[in-house]
Amino acid sequence: MKWICANSLKSVRRLSLITLLLVAGGSVGLDQLTKIVAERELLLWSSPDDLREYRGKRVPVFAWGEYSYDRDNPTSYLEFNFTYVRNQGAAWGMFSEMEDSFRVPFFYVVTLLAFVIILLYLRATPLYHRTSRFGLVLVLSGAVGNFLDRFRLGYVIDFLDFRWVLPFPFPVNLSVDFFPSFLDFLNVSINANSWAYDFPKFNWADSMITTGVILLIFDTLVLDTIRKRQRATDKP
Repeated sequence: MKWICANSLKSVRRLSLITLLLVAGGSVGLDQLTKIVAERELLLWSSPDDLREYRGKRVPVFAWGEYSYDRDNPTSYLEFNFTYVRNQGAAWGMFSEMEDSFRVPFFYVVTLLAFVIILLYLRATPLYHRTSRFGLVLVLSGAVGNFLDRFRLGYVIDFLDFRWVLPFPFPVNLSVDFFPSFLDFLNVSINANSWAYDFPKFNWADSMITTGVILLIFDTLVLDTIRKRQRATDKP
């Protein structure tokens, strides 16, 4: 009986590993494919000597609502475009202004450390924590996708572009402008009637990292609480 249970557990582990590898491989493949298409279709010009010197184009996909230039009577608006951007930094372009002699090895070391931590965490996560394991694989696939960009190109291709205007039902006045330039995305200004924001450009890998982190938080705050209650109920 013990031999059968051990073999059954090994089979479950093997099937779980194969499934997660397929998810990770498919996510990385889709990420790289979309970036190749974005580079081919959206890049207009690039300097052979300086990666920061380039010109990309914006392709409108859809727009919902009507953009209002009247700040006193704003309307709801959502816009999505394909916009080519080379990101040589981290999320939201952080640290992109660093010298290449420091920036490149810095991101290599940070990414490799993230790989090791995620793999160790994945190995230590029980099989029945499926949401957490799936989230870890999504984060890993996103990190691999962006790392491949840095390794083969020296930058990360971003091309998903969202912007919006959200009217408020009551007056709001919020202004944050004390963060330094490399954290400029945290500096926001909301007028009394609406929130207009041009979200930083991103890609499929970024989406997978964000989705994976959300799943990890959900598993920790919600599912783990349910599991603890269930174990307490099952105790004699």
